[in-house]
Amino acid sequence: MKNMSFTKFHYLLVFTLMSLLASRMLASSGTLTITSDTTLTEDHQGNIFITASKTTLDCAGHTVSGPGVSGFNGGIEIAGGLTGVTVRRCKVTGFNVNGIFSGGGASDGRFEANVAFNNGNHGMHLDAGRGYAVLNNTCRSNGGIGIVLTGGVKSWIVQNTVEDNRNWAGIALFDGSHDNVVLGNTATRNAIGIVLDGAINNQLRFNNASSNDSQGFQLIRSANHNVLEFNIANKNAIGFSMTESSDSNQIRDNHADRNTSGFEAYQSNQNKFTRNSADKNGDYGFLVFGGASFNTLTDNCGHGSGLFDGYDEGTGTGNVWKGNRFGKTAGF
Repeated sequence: MKNMSFTKFHYLLVFTLMSLLASRMLASSGTLTITSDTTLTEDHQGNIFITASKTTLDCAGHTVSGPGVSGFNGGIEIAGGLTGVTVRRCKVTGFNVNGIFSGGGASDGRFEANVAFNNGNHGMHLDAGRGYAVLNNTCRSNGGIGIVLTGGVKSWIVQNTVEDNRNWAGIALFDGSHDNVVLGNTATRNAIGIVLDGAINNQLRFNNASSNDSQGFQLIRSANHNVLEFNIANKNAIGFSMTESSDSNQIRDNHADRNTSGFEAYQSNQNKFTRNSADKNGDYGFLVFGGASFNTLTDNCGHGSGLFDGYDEGTGTGNVWKGNRFGKTAGF
């Protein structure tokens, strides 16, 4: 009798433990619409759609997984025009579109401590909004860009990690995005680390871009009046690139080491390079070419480049090189 009672007890214990384990492994599924503050208690398979302002979605570390259904732009999507929406602690993966998407006209959205990985398009795409705070997220191995603002205004992108987005960029500001701050982010092994494309009056400070396939920092197509300060670019093809009419930017107190080229100005004018350093780059420390004109390079230093630490190709006019400390130079 004692043995029989002991056996029954163990059967009951095993059944209870298996039931608890199965309940933890289950995930909700389908399209989940959020209209009030919500904390997930389990993983969710399918899209999540936030439709109310001043609402918080806290995934509490649970995973939201795709591929989801057609008609959505994100695995987690915030309807356009909402204000004060927060998305935090969500792992978003496997969607054919963006991991997290915020529709146009949003304001004061907050995205914190999320992980967006292996999505077909961007990790996070925040469209035509104002006052976004994008903090401490990780976006990796997405088909497009890790974190992208299109037409974003007065937003903060702070201390995020963007890595292995090999088809495009780690962080990108597009479509006239202006007056944003990109601060303390780490961009590693992307096609481009951080890119400003037609973006103006933004500040990039204390970011680290390393081992990206092409540029660490790229300003392109009339990315004007931006400030790049205290950033580091190591082991990229080009550390810092001003190209295609990206004019009147201030590039100061940055470091570009062990890239193919440290700092470049191509077809871009009136940029100011001040107190930057470029050491042990494969070809050039500082390169001005392609008709770039009226750029000022002051108090920079560069040593150990394979060709020249400072080189002005001579196809532009009015470039000023003053007070620099270079090893090998040519053209000025």
